Amino acid sequence: MKKFAVPRFGQQEKVNAYFRSQSSFWKDIYTGSGVYAEIHRDRHAAALDWVDGLALAPGSKVLEIGCGAGLMSVALAKRGLYIHAIDSIKAMVDLARRHAEESGATDLLSLDTGDVCALAFEDGSFDLVIALGVVPWLECPELAIQEMARVTRPGGHVILTADNRMRLNNLLDPWLNPALSPLKRRVKAVLEWVGLRQQSLKDVGATSHSRRFIDKALVRVGLVKARDMTLGFGPFSLFRRTIVP
Repeated sequence: MKKFAVPRFGQQEKVNAYFRSQSSFWKDIYTGSGVYAEIHRDRHAAALDWVDGLALAPGSKVLEIGCGAGLMSVALAKRGLYIHAIDSIKAMVDLARRHAEESGATDLLSLDTGDVCALAFEDGSFDLVIALGVVPWLECPELAIQEMARVTRPGGHVILTADNRMRLNNLLDPWLNPALSPLKRRVKAVLEWVGLRQQSLKDVGATSHSRRFIDKALVRVGLVKARDMTLGFGPFSLFRRTIVP
């Protein structure tokens, strides 16, 4: 298995600070309105459908990375699976713990903080590793995927999601078009260098990846892609101003 270099985590620390400040948002998104909330609900349902299709035996060991408010972990525990759920943000773990207690799902569910790029588990510990909405927020996506593969037993499964760089609403908005990303980064860097712009948590955002990038990362760590799907995009905008919801 190829090893990936461990990057500097300055940007990752900013992402963690962003999630600490927005922890309640990532719980409320599943009950919100609008296309963004609908995409998250559809993604949750699609992932559960895939898990059901695996027909895992009761008591199978599952690792959920980036458990957020714990909705997926609780749903899996209620299916008789043993869930170990981690998140890098303690506030998220606390939200998940409260949700588990309210749902009566604590017997098959353990929660803790953890780093996806350095998972504290032995090789081959889990029958299933699931990471929804995690990869786009990482400074080390390839290293994280390598860690997911490492802790999955031979013949086990990994379910992960990535934000699609070529999604339709990005391509149609000149400001969001991926072709302009290098230019925007250089402009921001120059403005910051001359003191006309300061970084803030508002600058933190998810990174979109190409399907080719994800497929190559899977191959490099010995994973075989059995199934994939593209789900959801929008709203449509022009220079980031919403036109069609």
